[in-house]
Amino acid sequence: MERHNSCINTRAIIDYVERHYGSPHLLLRGLEEELGDVDDPLAFLRDSHNWVSAGVVTRMYANARELTGDPRVAYQIGFESVTHQRLGYIQQILLRAWGSPKVAVRRLETINQKFNRTKDLELVSATSDQGLVRLHWHEGLDLTEDFCLVNQGIYSAIPTIWGLPPSRVEETACYFEGDEYCEYRVRWRNPTLVQRVRMLIQNQRSLLGESLAEIEHDKQLLEHKYSEVQTLNQQLMRKIEQILTIQQASAAILSELDYGKLIPNVLSMFLKTIGYKRAMIMLVDGVNQKLRYEAGVGMDPSDLAPMDGYSVSIDRTSNLLARVAQSGQPLITQDAASLNLNPKNLIIRKYQPQAIVILPLTAQGGVIGILAADRPQGSATVTGADRDYLEVFANQVALAIENARMYRDLKESFLSTVKSLAQALEAKDSYTRGHSERVTTYAVRLATRLKMAEKEVDMLKRLGMLHDVGKIAIDRQILNKPSQLSSEDRELVRQHPSWGQSIIQPLKLSQAEISIVRHHHERWDGLGYPDGLSGEGIPLPARVISVADSFDAMTSDRPYRNAMGLRDALAELERGSGNQFDPQVAEAFVALVREGFLDDVLPRVRPASRLRHLVLAKP
Repeated sequence: MERHNSCINTRAIIDYVERHYGSPHLLLRGLEEELGDVDDPLAFLRDSHNWVSAGVVTRMYANARELTGDPRVAYQIGFESVTHQRLGYIQQILLRAWGSPKVAVRRLETINQKFNRTKDLELVSATSDQGLVRLHWHEGLDLTEDFCLVNQGIYSAIPTIWGLPPSRVEETACYFEGDEYCEYRVRWRNPTLVQRVRMLIQNQRSLLGESLAEIEHDKQLLEHKYSEVQTLNQQLMRKIEQILTIQQASAAILSELDYGKLIPNVLSMFLKTIGYKRAMIMLVDGVNQKLRYEAGVGMDPSDLAPMDGYSVSIDRTSNLLARVAQSGQPLITQDAASLNLNPKNLIIRKYQPQAIVILPLTAQGGVIGILAADRPQGSATVTGADRDYLEVFANQVALAIENARMYRDLKESFLSTVKSLAQALEAKDSYTRGHSERVTTYAVRLATRLKMAEKEVDMLKRLGMLHDVGKIAIDRQILNKPSQLSSEDRELVRQHPSWGQSIIQPLKLSQAEISIVRHHHERWDGLGYPDGLSGEGIPLPARVISVADSFDAMTSDRPYRNAMGLRDALAELERGSGNQFDPQVAEAFVALVREGFLDDVLPRVRPASRLRHLVLAKP
């Protein structure tokens, strides 16, 4: 079957008919030849990892028109594919992670390239509230006006992702009525900055949850396949055992979200599974159309040095690695010499492989890289009969890599959101500009000094920027008041930790993370706010932020006073040790300053290294 459309498109048709008209089996009429080898056609057409020809989609649209009696049903299918979130988790993430319909429209080409091969999309123009889009349909495909209508429905529904009214889509040219292309003018109401920030905050954790749910769904599909294999005869037992081994290994792989650790773990697991000596992963560089070496295992690290920076053009079909990436077909051979490989090639010249396995890594309908293994000698054998379980393993690896990439991207997006909120706060108060960044830097270095767990250090790195975010709710005149605050003003300011917690609540953070915002004004002696916690009842990350925050407040100019000198600030920390501050935390911070480890961060004071002779003795 030709592969023009991801089954995300056919799933949208099936779900629409099932939602409004009951059984969708009539959608399969006329598809017996193309889907005859598929055990469960509806399940196949619902699986977003599958691809089908344009003819299959055309027939399903025609069946939907006949079933519903609606000549424009394709428009409704496209519209509800967005409003009922049937685009698939990758597209949901792409759309929901963008800040506005304008940005989404600018990225439509990205979605088009990833999820269908029937057209090229041209964004002619885009402003804050409208865009002009052209669809250049590929010649020679079995296409109808339904493809035009479904795209109009999708473009109309995009603003609803942000809770906005649907956009107005005006068709100014139509390929299916004799024009060179389809052209739409799309008008929408642009969301406010507050709406965009709120949507970004609400979506960070939910997006990760959606991606993990999709992976869990794939694992369930694999488990179903395993149960079917177990019904085979004794000759297939070896294959069943291998598949079960891979399932167990894959569960461990898929639980790893650290991109730097994931690939070496994958390769080590792969070598253990097939009994080969060396393995590597190369990933597709879509911008430069190259396969680039990512990591390898099975040799001394110095032996892998020549591979650093190694790449090969994907269109170089004389190269085995590029051929597998381009075709999506695995290559297994026990006699590499029979392939007439180029003896000048770096891998052939340096490593002289005898037997080779090269597997495509496929995710969301496209090859994202290759996994290759070889043995220079020995008797371990991988044959064509092992292809199924190798492909299962490769698919799990690809999903794990995509998941890790997604997690990394979401984490970066979250950090960007944190910085935006901190900048929004400090824009209200010129006297505290840079305060959040300095406090975060102090806290991270202090946590490292205290040998806190890596998870807690990372938590401070991410949440330290938001410790004062609740001050967004306080009037600028109070924040910038040049005189001492009144009792009413002070009471208002004391509410900012609680308000901060309310602001970050949609992020669905852990209690430890929330404590950094809520409890950074608690005191060791229990006289702090908002909850009057004391001693070790205050979470350690909050105690660290408390010291860092107080020190930066003392050494920064404020509307009602000038910055305190470094010597006086250190003396205040030492005086507050055991009553306001955790003694161990305060002592460690003072040591950091005195030893010069914060010289590059200290604001408008002489570096500690130059003052060391003044402050080594306690004042």
